[in-house]
Amino acid sequence: MIWWAHLDMDSFFASVEIASRPYYKDSPLAVGGNEHSRTVVASASYKAREYGIKSGMPLYEALNRCPHLVIVNPDIEKYISISKDIFGLVENLAGNILPYSIDECFFYSKSKDDIISKSLYIKRIIKEKFKITASCGIADKKIVAKIASDEKKPDGFFVVEDSLKYIREKDVGDVPGIGRKLKKKLNSLGIYYVKQIDDIPFTILRKHFKQYSYFLKEIATLKISDNIFVYDEVKSVGNTHTFEKDTFKKEEILSYISIISQHMEQRLLEDFFEGNKLTVTFRYSNFQTFTKQKKLERYIYSSEEIFDESSKIFDSVNLVMPLRLVGVSLGGIRKRGVYGSLPFFENEKDCRLKECLNSIKREFGESSIIKLRDLYVFDRKIKGRRIINRTGDLV
Repeated sequence: MIWWAHLDMDSFFASVEIASRPYYKDSPLAVGGNEHSRTVVASASYKAREYGIKSGMPLYEALNRCPHLVIVNPDIEKYISISKDIFGLVENLAGNILPYSIDECFFYSKSKDDIISKSLYIKRIIKEKFKITASCGIADKKIVAKIASDEKKPDGFFVVEDSLKYIREKDVGDVPGIGRKLKKKLNSLGIYYVKQIDDIPFTILRKHFKQYSYFLKEIATLKISDNIFVYDEVKSVGNTHTFEKDTFKKEEILSYISIISQHMEQRLLEDFFEGNKLTVTFRYSNFQTFTKQKKLERYIYSSEEIFDESSKIFDSVNLVMPLRLVGVSLGGIRKRGVYGSLPFFENEKDCRLKECLNSIKREFGESSIIKLRDLYVFDRKIKGRRIINRTGDLV
C-alpha cells in the first residue's frame, strides 16, 4: 500500500510577506496590488480572513471590510524562488516529490509510520527555516490526502485511517475537481454529500453529467486512479490582465495578449501540456464581459502560436467601448507526447534557442529579453498564474 502526504503552504503569498516583514504579524494583510489598483486579492493572511477577506475578492471590497488592511504588491519571482527551495527541501527529506502548484506538493511512502514521521519533520523544518506554516493531510489515496490537508488549517496535520469512509461523508464541494457550478448542479439533484452519489442511478448521472459521470462514480467508490488525479483536474491554462486605465488602443491590448501568451507557455512547458481550444475574454469598462472561442485543428503550446491565434480572434472583435480587462486561456488540455511525437523536440535548433532565452530570463529577470511588440507596455508584470480546473473554477 502507498501512503500519500499532501503538503499545503498556509496562505503562501501572505505568509512569505509576513515572514520578511514580521512587524505585520498581528495585522490583517493582503497580497494584491495597491489600494488604487483594480486588481483582486491574491492571498490573505489569517488575520485578514477574520474580516471575511479571501482570495479573488476585489481590493475595494476588501478595504470596505477592513479599512486598516495592509496591502502588499505581489512579488511572483520571490514566491517561485521560495517554492523551489521548499520543494527541494521536501525532495531531500522525503526522497520523492510531486509538485501540484506553487504552494502544494505530494510525497509518498509504503509505510504509514514513515510518512507520518517525515511529514511532521518537514513541517517543523519549513517553519524554522522559512518562518511560514504548512498543513499536511495523509491518506492511502492522493485525492483524500489533499482534502485532509484542509482539516485543521493553519499549521494543520490530519491522518485519514479509512479513506472511503472519510470521503463519503464529505460535502461534494470539498472534492478537488468539483467546483461551484458542478456542486450547484449536484445539489439540484439532492446530492450534498459524496455518499449520496450512489443514490442516483448511473443513467441519470450520465444524462446530467455525461462523461463526468464516471468521475463522480469513481469518487463515490474511491476507485479513482492516483495517476489520473494529478493531471485530469486541469481543464485549461490561462491568465488575465486588468488595465490601469480602460483602453481602446489595439497596440496596448495586443502587447498584453503577447505577455499573457508567454506566461501561458511557461506553465505549459513546465507540465508538458498542450491544448486545442483557445478562448479570449474581454471586459468592457461597464463590466460587461464576453468571450470568443476557437477550436483549433491542432494542439498548441508555444507563445507564438497562442499569440497568433489570439490576435486573429481579437481582430474579429468590434470593440464598442474601452476595455477594462483582457484574458487568454487554452483548453482541451492533454499531456504532450502521450498521443504522438513531441513537437518540442522536433526542431533541435528551436529547442536550443528557446532554452537559451529561458535561461537568460531566469538569470537576469523576465524583462532582460522582450519581444519588440511588447515595448509598448511599460509595466510588464502579469499578476500570478491562473489554472482552471475541470469544472471551470479558478484554483
